[in-house]
Amino acid sequence: MTCFSWKLIWKNWAPPRVKFFHWLASQDRCWTADRLARRGLQHQPRCPLCDQALETMRHLLLECPFARQTWHEILSWLRMTTAGPSHED
Repeated sequence: MTCFSWKLIWKNWAPPRVKFFHWLASQDRCWTADRLARRGLQHQPRCPLCDQALETMRHLLLECPFARQTWHEILSWLRMTTAGPSHED
């Protein structure tokens, strides 16, 4: 983790649980279906929100239609005209 990403996660106004989730997600440490499969644990492989793709952190936060709609709503509420996070990064 670079110094910039560390500051982005821990040195902001977000509540501690949000910071912790952000840190877990950035480290690919959340218990998504792909991670459960790597550990040989039982899981439902598809996204529980859209049932269209494998459940990964990338999908849940960026690619899922529900996530994309959420990002759109947040950015609209903030009156930001930029596109939401891209899944092409």
